[in-house]
Amino acid sequence: MSVVKHRGFSAAARATGVEKTRLSQRIAALETRLGVRSLQRSTRRIALTEAGQRFYAHSQAAVEGAHAAYEGIANRRREPAGTVRLTCPQVMAENYLAPILPSYLVDHPKVDLILESTDREVDLLDGRFDLALRPSVQIEETLGMVAQPLGTARRILVASPGYLGRSGHPAGPGALSTYDTLCQPEEAVDGQPRWHLNGPEGAAVALQLKPRFVTNDMRLLQEVACRGFGVAMLPEPVVAAVLEAGTLLQVLPEWTGDLHRIHLFYHSPRGMLPSVRSLIDQLMAHLPACLEAPAGGRAQAVGGAPLSLRDDTGPRSRGR
Repeated sequence: MSVVKHRGFSAAARATGVEKTRLSQRIAALETRLGVRSLQRSTRRIALTEAGQRFYAHSQAAVEGAHAAYEGIANRRREPAGTVRLTCPQVMAENYLAPILPSYLVDHPKVDLILESTDREVDLLDGRFDLALRPSVQIEETLGMVAQPLGTARRILVASPGYLGRSGHPAGPGALSTYDTLCQPEEAVDGQPRWHLNGPEGAAVALQLKPRFVTNDMRLLQEVACRGFGVAMLPEPVVAAVLEAGTLLQVLPEWTGDLHRIHLFYHSPRGMLPSVRSLIDQLMAHLPACLEAPAGGRAQAVGGAPLSLRDDTGPRSRGR
């Protein structure tokens, strides 16, 4: 194309920096592959044959399309633009991301954000998502992924006022073995649900449980606790609003579980688009503060009303 565009081998060589003999060899190789002559040559000028004109027209469209595609990607690399896909559990979307994402969208008008809130663990390696926000006590390394810690939260014991009114407040962690408990599957060790609690002056206990209800959905676990079905252990930021509203009460405040750790998973930073980087920066800048915000501040930031669930119909604890 350069030879035709610049009307000669010498001019094309000067424009492209490719030697004249190499350009001639490439044209000859192309004609051999096509099986037809593409250029009529003389000592003073060149001209396209009919076959050469058709090939040139199609080639020009292809090259222009490639240039447009390149420019489109280059523009996206200059400023945040395009679509970013994020996944996280539903309860984290409600409690952690709701105060953060609206301002991100205002600051980045060319970015479209797709958030899938699901309690199943999503494999980022399948290419459907750019980022995943995940809570866990322990994080296992995923090959080829970056796990960026964003913050931690205490996991506290909670129960509804109605349940504690019927069952009484436990005198210590050992007494919880006679209470209905509400657990998450990852709290099991060797198939047996256990709570590891840390207390005053470095005290620690491991409680073997016979849970009344088990789910990996923290939002559902909170609602079941609010309805008076037992004692649950949940991250403090998750239950902050219902604690402030009095729908749940903290049980054994001096005893807490292992830290609830929040990690952001994403692909290698090499070649990362500015749109993805901008959301990572936003979460790293604001999520730790959201985790540390007082209950009232978080409820106001999220803009939602605390849960109002009756707790006078739940069962009494076992063995009491």
